[in-house]
Amino acid sequence: MLKETILSRSVRVICAGGLALGMHAAFAQEAAEQPIQRVEITGSSIKRIAAEASLPVQTFSQKDIQRTGVTSVTDFIQQLPVMQGFTASSDSVGGGGGGLTTASIHGVGESYTLVLVNGRRIAPATSGTTIDISTIPLAAVERIEVLTDGASALYGADAIAGVVNFIMKKGAAPLTIDAKYSRPQHPGGKDRTVSISKGFGDYENDGYSLFMSYSHQDSDRLKASQRDFAKTGIINFNDPKTGTPLQFFNGSSRSIPPNVTVGYLNASGTKKSVSVNPYLKINGKCPAAHVDLGDGQCYFDYTSSVEIAPEVKRDGFWASGSLKLGNSGWKAFSDISYNKSDIYATIAPYPAEFSLAKSSPLFAKYVQPYLTAEQLNGMTSATVKYRLQDLGGRAYDYQSKASNIVAGVEGNAAGWDINSALIYSRNKQPQNYLGGFPLADKFDAAIASGKLDPFPYALGEMPSDMQDVLRSTQYVGNYNTTDIKVYGWDMHGSREAFSLPAGPAMLGVGVDIRKTKFSQRANQAVAHSEILFDDNQPEYAFSRKSGGLFGELETPITKDWSVTTSARYDRVTKLSDDLNGGKVGDDQSAGTFKVSTRWQPTKSMVFRGAYGTGFKVASMTQIGQPLADFGVTGGTYNCPLSAANGLQNHPLAQYCDTRGQLEVFQGGNSGLKPEKSRQWTLGAVFEPTSNFSAKVDLWSVEIRDAVTSVSEDLIATNPNKYIDLYTVKHKASTGLDTLAIKLLPINIGRQENKGVDYDFQFREKVWEGKLTARLAGTYIYHSKYTTPGTDDSWESSLNVYGSDNAVQFRNVIATSLTYDIGRFTHNLTGNFRNGYKDKHHDVENCAVNTNDANQDCVDVQLDVPSYTTFDWQTTFRAIKGLDLTFGVKNLTDRNPPLSLRNTGSHQLGYDPRYASPIGRTYYVGATYKY
Repeated sequence: MLKETILSRSVRVICAGGLALGMHAAFAQEAAEQPIQRVEITGSSIKRIAAEASLPVQTFSQKDIQRTGVTSVTDFIQQLPVMQGFTASSDSVGGGGGGLTTASIHGVGESYTLVLVNGRRIAPATSGTTIDISTIPLAAVERIEVLTDGASALYGADAIAGVVNFIMKKGAAPLTIDAKYSRPQHPGGKDRTVSISKGFGDYENDGYSLFMSYSHQDSDRLKASQRDFAKTGIINFNDPKTGTPLQFFNGSSRSIPPNVTVGYLNASGTKKSVSVNPYLKINGKCPAAHVDLGDGQCYFDYTSSVEIAPEVKRDGFWASGSLKLGNSGWKAFSDISYNKSDIYATIAPYPAEFSLAKSSPLFAKYVQPYLTAEQLNGMTSATVKYRLQDLGGRAYDYQSKASNIVAGVEGNAAGWDINSALIYSRNKQPQNYLGGFPLADKFDAAIASGKLDPFPYALGEMPSDMQDVLRSTQYVGNYNTTDIKVYGWDMHGSREAFSLPAGPAMLGVGVDIRKTKFSQRANQAVAHSEILFDDNQPEYAFSRKSGGLFGELETPITKDWSVTTSARYDRVTKLSDDLNGGKVGDDQSAGTFKVSTRWQPTKSMVFRGAYGTGFKVASMTQIGQPLADFGVTGGTYNCPLSAANGLQNHPLAQYCDTRGQLEVFQGGNSGLKPEKSRQWTLGAVFEPTSNFSAKVDLWSVEIRDAVTSVSEDLIATNPNKYIDLYTVKHKASTGLDTLAIKLLPINIGRQENKGVDYDFQFREKVWEGKLTARLAGTYIYHSKYTTPGTDDSWESSLNVYGSDNAVQFRNVIATSLTYDIGRFTHNLTGNFRNGYKDKHHDVENCAVNTNDANQDCVDVQLDVPSYTTFDWQTTFRAIKGLDLTFGVKNLTDRNPPLSLRNTGSHQLGYDPRYASPIGRTYYVGATYKY
């Protein structure tokens, strides 16, 4: 039997758990030798002692997770220093997140980070490989392993940035009931979680084992109006350079009461337009929550009506079982999980547009008096831009029903350790409308009959009977359903290949086959523009097959030096169009490889390094999605096709003459090629004493032929460069054509990211207790990408809000102090992100004005300060089996720093991806084991 010495155990813990909290100075007290077994670790198919690993794997135990006070997998993963560039829950509030939360290692991207459960894939949340990590029940997680190096040569195409592997609980375990309640000091955002679990049977003695758990989470929504820094899009501040009072505003021309834009032909036959707001004309001022920018319209402060964080209800079930197959030495195993979640998000009230006929009594009463004879006689259209605030906000239920079944066998045959399983995984995502969406026929009928008159009433002034009429027009029910299914089989094995003077060489081989099906089906009740100002819903259904073969050989060169080589061949078929028939795109295949090494020159020092290549195919919708409506831009822009840009005579210029949000299309590109990558790591682990350890890993990821799309901001502010991405969208509700942009994937991008991960830990006995101090973080020293649409024009988002609408932080740091004494454990943690340059607003963009009567457009770019928060937790082991926990998150009640970001999710005043709006939060919890 293998034996593990004190030192090798120390190195193993450091290598496999580099960021783990709460490592205790107990090594010297352990027995000199302990029996161990070779096990599989993330990043290798060979069963081995974890101390033998040559890859940077960070391991987090149950205790590590509990000490952070989190209530979901998402909250834990997204606070790790190695994570940047993920989708946060705030993106579900108008940012297109759809309830999705993800992991993204080193800011390379969520689609490049492979997420596994017990080493196997689960159904993604998209048509690609992006996993919704919120579907993994925290209560069933035994530990989390994060491989911060590319692993395409083992796992396949989507592991370019690394791997997050959730190892779930199994086997005999006491009945455990866990409950936690958290409440912010300020209103909103309360959270309640409860879980129960139990393990039955001892596999060795009883021949079987079974573990089951159930968990429930219920989080309250947080409204923008409940936080001063987020309650309005009208932000007054002083110019950081001159001290001049300035105002930032990102409002909408769809207002309450409505604006009206009249198109007409002037005396010379030139197309012109004029905008009026009848309420402004009658009252001399705009209503509350609106701003008069001097162009005849009132602009709605929509931020006042959105949420900061959505309401969440989540239920998760997990079961894992093993059964001895007689005396064969083989066992059968199965994992079954089901997670149902509802993300209730409310954004600004519906931004309706509809036509107003010249013969309408409403036109004669509210619009005609404010038009000149030329405008009235030459009138070609009258478009009402109305915010249906009396209908309430647009309320969504982003539902997810994720199920996963794994059934397999494991054992030894002819010297091979073999593991094989069948997989079925599904993620069904209905998107339901809960209110705020008017049906066009009912709304138009109410306007035509005179039962609904939106023009004279500010918010709260509309008569109750008219409000009832408005509410009777809305649609409540399913809008569309996305359904992803994965069918798979895999088998891998490892054994001693041959003997060398330095020891045995170990071989691992494997194969995996998958079929993935993706569909998005519309609800036919509202599929064909039945909702006012909506467009026809696209429907598509694609499927494709993929498979891979891999091999891995670990060769000991000397007693202290080993080299591991691995190679993989992947093949991915072209898309099958399951809705219309036929094929889309091309078959793709590639070989990848990886070479890693580990050298331990002394008992206290380990060096390791790796170099490998990667390969990734585009998602099914990136390849096959037809051009489809994608709403409007997040930002508000002056007409891009203007005289200032020399485009006033462009054929599309006639469809844009006012400031506002641009219409958006999204579609696929059947000619996309696979992305390719190169990754390397170089690291060292040092433990001079049992009280101190240090780990440092340099890393690099380079991607070629990256699939990108030009951002809305680039298209809108560089119209000459991206003129081919402009088009026209026809709006059925108005009968007019409107300027639109196309967000289409292209294949010429490049991306480079390089940095250092580090972890320093110190352990010491202090008085009668044990103190553990930790400093860990990620330092990124190189990060750049080619401007979307080019392959040779480089830019960077490192410490600056870039054209990709994101920030890559140079420094993300986590620190902790843990003190164990008697029946108490006290834990203080700190989290730090450095400051950065905010989004640049120039004069042409005109998002910032002088806060005076002139309202001159100004050029501004803020310096967003660093963001640091501290959390405290105390756990008291009251009696045997009962632990009580009290904690405070954000001890200093730090508000998010000011940001003038105006793209992405609907929150303004700060960036919800990088700073929490919750504020100081108290929580209590209890865990009982019996």
